[in-house]
Amino acid sequence: MKKITLLCLLCLCFWDMNAQCTIDPFIQQNYEFDAKVLVLREIEGNPNDPDYDNPEISSTRTNYYLEQLSAMYINQQNSADLDSIFNEFQFHVDPWELQYHNILFSVDTNAPWVQSLKDTGLTGITAFDAVLAQYQFTVASANDYTIHPYEGKTIFTLESSIDFINTYALRNDLQNATTEDLSYDLGFFNDNICGYDGIPYTIETYELPPQQSPVVACDITKHPSNNYWVFTLKNGCLFNPPNNFQYRYVAVSNDCNQVNFSRTLSNEDVTLTNVSIYPNPASNHINIQGIENIQTVEINSIQGKRMQTSLSNSQIDIRRLKSGVYFLKIVDDQNRSVIKKFIKK
Repeated sequence: MKKITLLCLLCLCFWDMNAQCTIDPFIQQNYEFDAKVLVLREIEGNPNDPDYDNPEISSTRTNYYLEQLSAMYINQQNSADLDSIFNEFQFHVDPWELQYHNILFSVDTNAPWVQSLKDTGLTGITAFDAVLAQYQFTVASANDYTIHPYEGKTIFTLESSIDFINTYALRNDLQNATTEDLSYDLGFFNDNICGYDGIPYTIETYELPPQQSPVVACDITKHPSNNYWVFTLKNGCLFNPPNNFQYRYVAVSNDCNQVNFSRTLSNEDVTLTNVSIYPNPASNHINIQGIENIQTVEINSIQGKRMQTSLSNSQIDIRRLKSGVYFLKIVDDQNRSVIKKFIKK
């Protein structure tokens, strides 16, 4: 009997050591949309992504995010901080400008098919209308403009009855179906942005003297260069932009067995303790001090998108960046790295 008991214990230990990532039912039900947004963030704007031209969101890619979030939610360490992510704060991904069931474009108002699309929801162009039918698009709005910068243009918003698709994959299909130029470079905001359903909570404003300001929005990002997640609380959104943020960082191992929570970045990423940047906030340039030999620098937006970077004599040109919060990763000639947060005014 003792031998059987010992054998069972050894089997359990072996199973635990080789446990695979799983998807918790709560995460599947409440975070599938979040996982799809995270995948679409990777795809959007990256023609080299293998799914760039695929309208369907890969379940393999969404499952990766669901498994990682499940590891946090299962919380084998019984960490109160990890529990607060899903309970007290109820973090979710902010879809922001992503078009996941809408296509927004402008076209010359005098284009021969514009009026037909307004009236019937069809253009009369076989290939164009086939895309509309296959992906269940209808015309949500159509507005003619007579003032700059859209003078002489009609802006269409097409809305799909499919909950979530990679609409960026369909842009070329629509453009190739017509000789008219379609412009997709338009501002767009989803209806469900700036969401926060967590407990009433305040963070300190980035001003003098500091004030306490209520959290009105949140976001979840997966840092592209390191194996950690960033959970962000914001005290503003959209037309009332935030002037400060508060972060929680979580690292999940590939086998989902180890989950580490921190209110600061991991020590593995902060080995250059004397490095600082100034000014911060900044409008034109960021200066780096406290490091002798800079090997590379990398700037990522809070959404995880890598930005173009120009470094000269320990100074980085940020004039082309939009206002917001960014992460600057600095690597020296010994491959040591540090990540600094800065605000572009």
